[in-house]
Amino acid sequence: SSLRKAQQTGLVFFFATRAVMLAQSPMQESMTQPFTAARDVKLQSGLKVWSNVPAPNSHYIIVGDEYSQVLELDVYPGESITCEPGSMAYMSPGLFPDVDVGGCEQGCKRCCCAGENLFRLHFLNETDELQQVGLTPTFPAKIVPIDLAKYDGMVFNRGAFLAALGSDWSVDIKRVRSMGTCFCGGQGLFMNTLHESGVVFLQAGGTVMRKELQDGEELVVEQGAVLAFERSVELDIRKTGGCLVCCCGGMGLFNAVLTGPGFVMIHSMGLQKLRSSLGAPSGGGNSGGGGGAAE
Repeated sequence: SSLRKAQQTGLVFFFATRAVMLAQSPMQESMTQPFTAARDVKLQSGLKVWSNVPAPNSHYIIVGDEYSQVLELDVYPGESITCEPGSMAYMSPGLFPDVDVGGCEQGCKRCCCAGENLFRLHFLNETDELQQVGLTPTFPAKIVPIDLAKYDGMVFNRGAFLAALGSDWSVDIKRVRSMGTCFCGGQGLFMNTLHESGVVFLQAGGTVMRKELQDGEELVVEQGAVLAFERSVELDIRKTGGCLVCCCGGMGLFNAVLTGPGFVMIHSMGLQKLRSSLGAPSGGGNSGGGGGAAE
């Protein structure tokens, strides 16, 4: 019938259009380019909306919608991955889970100073075959891969760590520059830093945006919107305004100020903001203390 032919024509047109759109989308060329964007939307402020499309030959793939993504990792024989406790969704039967604290020094830094979990969950492939594991963020979030070979020393917000490939990575801490930044900058006394040359994955809520700040260029953001920034970027604070703005404008007393040069990433729905919108207590991170109140 004419109706059936119209429906078939519509379906053909839909799939043909989708194929053209996928063919025109840029693909990630290698694991050393985790920031390749599929839709490089640039705002007037200079911020660019971030999205990731892993290449077919990558060791991982990210699937799912905007608010509930899944990270599937290939674990080769003899290799392992590390992730946050509670993030495993599924795994191949040949993987063996294990838990440790990564040594007393690393565990204390994560738990007491970085606001992260004391324990680390590992999945080791002790078979002769390729295995897979699927991980999900610990709150509704996107998954953001970071190549430490390019961004060694990158600072990331507390609660943002999800997983890491292999063992060529480490988490360290560094002090903020002033006591004002400690109490009002959203990061606490210590900031989390990533080192070495592996690939790690962060979890970010809402829309993720990025910007390459020039030398001396400033970006004023709400404390909870900070996701990660290069070690060359300075974090400071600035008063939001008068008493009415502080008490009635919903901005608090201080905003965070990121000063270049360097790469910065922000997200629109951090964990603290999500908790506030749901009416949940805004308590600390996964476990442990010294950090600011911003995810």
